[in-house]
Amino acid sequence: MPASNKAIKVRNPYNNELIGEVYETTREDLPALFARASAAFRNDTSLSYDRFTILNETAGLLARKKDEFAELVCRETGKPIRETRIEVDRAVTTLSWSAQEALRIEGIVQPCDVTGQRLAKTAYIHRVPLGLIAAVTPFNFPLNIPAHKVGPALASGNAVILKPSPRAPLATGELVKLFYQAGLPEDLLQVVQGGTDITRELVQGPINAVSFTGSTSAGREVSKWAFGKKMILELGGSDAVVVMDDANLEAAAEILTNHRFGSSGQRCTSSKRAFIHQSIYSEMKSLLIARISRLKTGDPMNEDTDIGPLIAKSCAENLARKIEGAVKKGAVVLTGGRKEGNFLFPTLIENVPPGDPLVCEETMGPVLPLMKFMDFSEAAEQVNNTAFGLQSSLFTNRMDIIQEAFRVFEVGALIVNDGTGFRVESLPFGGVKASGTGREGVRYAIEEYTTLKTLVI
Repeated sequence: MPASNKAIKVRNPYNNELIGEVYETTREDLPALFARASAAFRNDTSLSYDRFTILNETAGLLARKKDEFAELVCRETGKPIRETRIEVDRAVTTLSWSAQEALRIEGIVQPCDVTGQRLAKTAYIHRVPLGLIAAVTPFNFPLNIPAHKVGPALASGNAVILKPSPRAPLATGELVKLFYQAGLPEDLLQVVQGGTDITRELVQGPINAVSFTGSTSAGREVSKWAFGKKMILELGGSDAVVVMDDANLEAAAEILTNHRFGSSGQRCTSSKRAFIHQSIYSEMKSLLIARISRLKTGDPMNEDTDIGPLIAKSCAENLARKIEGAVKKGAVVLTGGRKEGNFLFPTLIENVPPGDPLVCEETMGPVLPLMKFMDFSEAAEQVNNTAFGLQSSLFTNRMDIIQEAFRVFEVGALIVNDGTGFRVESLPFGGVKASGTGREGVRYAIEEYTTLKTLVI
């Protein structure tokens, strides 16, 4: 137990039931944590195959406890149980892929006689670990996001101090125990608990890199605190969807509904703005109203629940105020809009004025603004008219439009005929502008957590 005896109580956002507690880490605890992590890194003699074995074993242990972890994530986040099972599966994949990539970290042999200097030397260029990584994770994916940070960091030989969200720290803590059970020395992966204060003390400490996932505003603060250190920042998004007049509207409506309202809209990659070609706008609107109206809001432990509670009542209240403010400016709620405790019922809204917070800020909740456009250039301008640039999706079968969108959209990834939340654990993931810097995705995260070191003989 840390020096503090202050307990962080973790409650189920659906019914406010106390489901567990963790003890807050204090500023006085950190020097010993840093010292143990640094010593563990310096003294680590593990080989690539050793790291492969531990990561692979951890993945296997998690897979065998799928139902237990899925229920825990459901209870501490309010995410529907169907979705939490998917998250466990994804975390297993992330750790398994990290294990495999631990065996594929390769170097380069390069002759030095290739310039006018004609030097008869040979350079051996290797990737080596940075050292001590501070990993800070949010509430919405308390298994897969920690896996995406810890897996690649350990695969490449680093030590990690992990700080989960105080709103959902339990599943992350149980995941760390699986690493220990798989044989990882405990000092190579340590957990600190708390909020903003402990985050600041952690990233200001003697670490080599910070990997942070969270809001853009929080990311800006972390950047200030950790100035001068390497930073991998996965921040907010205002991910746009463009539906062209040649799209399969039935498929687009189904995918858009799933990718906006999954996890109750509390994802950085949720489809937060939808731009529909004016010639199909009415039909697409009707399809969306029909699908969104069928979504079931309720107990996230029920198998047929689509929409669970937001993580906190204050989040639902804030979003309800945003909707009310947009309506006062002329917006029209087409379906939903009702708030009840931590719940905001899935909402489709149109005629939201340009510049309104619902379309300019990151909206973490089940609200989809619907807008129309006349031609692709207008849609592209609106897609880019935001501080964010994480992912966008485009529904069309025209290759010229796809190529032009890929050229002009200011995003980290363009998804064609699928949702903005599309992610494969092996692909690079990250954004531009206020959506962050650096890339995750196992292989690409390993590149972030290592540096090149050259031996010349």
